[in-house]
Amino acid sequence: MNPGGRKASAHRSGLVEREMVRTDAALVALCEELRAAGRFAMDTEFFGEHTYVPRLCLVQIATAEFVVIVDPLVCRDLSPLWELVADPAVEKVVHAGREDLRLAYYNGGKRLPASIFDTQIAAGLVGLQPYPLGYGRLVQTLLRVKLSKSETRSDWDRRPLSNDQLRYAEDDVRYLFPVAERLHAMLDAAKRGDWAAEEMGRYSEATLYEPDPDAAYLRMRGSRRGFAARPTALLRALAAWREREAAERNMPVRVILSDEALAQLALHPPRRLDDLYHIRGFPSGDETAYWPGITRALAAGRAIPEAELPEALGETNDERSPEERARGDVLYALGVALCLQRDLSPELVLSRADSAALLTGGDTGPLSRGWRKEALGHEMQRFAAGDVTAALRSLPHRMEIQFREE
Repeated sequence: MNPGGRKASAHRSGLVEREMVRTDAALVALCEELRAAGRFAMDTEFFGEHTYVPRLCLVQIATAEFVVIVDPLVCRDLSPLWELVADPAVEKVVHAGREDLRLAYYNGGKRLPASIFDTQIAAGLVGLQPYPLGYGRLVQTLLRVKLSKSETRSDWDRRPLSNDQLRYAEDDVRYLFPVAERLHAMLDAAKRGDWAAEEMGRYSEATLYEPDPDAAYLRMRGSRRGFAARPTALLRALAAWREREAAERNMPVRVILSDEALAQLALHPPRRLDDLYHIRGFPSGDETAYWPGITRALAAGRAIPEAELPEALGETNDERSPEERARGDVLYALGVALCLQRDLSPELVLSRADSAALLTGGDTGPLSRGWRKEALGHEMQRFAAGDVTAALRSLPHRMEIQFREE
């Protein structure tokens, strides 16, 4: 018996488990229901080891009444679903939804998602720890339901799917509505609904799904030893080329070239094609195909004037004075303490770099605008400027901070 064709049935959660959607007509009918409901929960399963954009294998949907799985390997036209994801009149509930929505963005003709409620972000805004909090732990914390982890590494492009796979996939959306309701109530009680709307509004920005290729070098792994300003410029140009090449070929960036090979190209720029054969980790057989792009990237990096070179990535001594380093550490510690005092997850709100930006007196960092400024950035700015002093006490189970005007 094919589990994908099982009949609709009820579950102890109260949701009806519908038969899998395997035709375009059934998907159109489902989307009409979802539009009428005005709200649905969504999750996906995908396989992303061999492509730039992961291969979509399943879409799980839940409403207040039913849970259903859409099979994108059989349905030929998923555009009605992607239109709903982009419809601001219909709320979509997700958990850690960036990759799910990235799939919707690329598969849906680059329509921007709208009206997204992310339960992981909401949990961070009400101080549930740790952040980022996994879906299973969040369900257990709020609903006292323990989910199975048996299919975490399942082969989702295999057909037919087993009953265990189907149950696991359904559970990923089955409890999103009740979890979201609890979090909505907690946000309302803390008067942070506007903060949540602002933070989740980032899901409607294209830069979240198509990061700047010129910033790709900052996401690379490995040692940064030897990267003075000029090699850093070469690395930036090479990483941007690799990002665009991967998108065009629909291949993972590290399949095009590993981070190690890219770093070697920047530190020891090749002069001729044969030099590529001596680059550690360079994929054998791709030398001729990649040579034109590599030479253009290196030429672009060499052409950057000295005054416009990027900041060196290399391991250099911290040129700040001990006093400056101490001020940065104290300011970051103050921000973390404020988060803990105010039931916010520090990892969601700020980083050391965000705190350090306040010491320059500028207004460009995340803590200088929006909900982060309202939450704690304004006080941190005043402390950094010397307008107030802060007294910090660590009490059992809580932090206490008092500010005093100077």
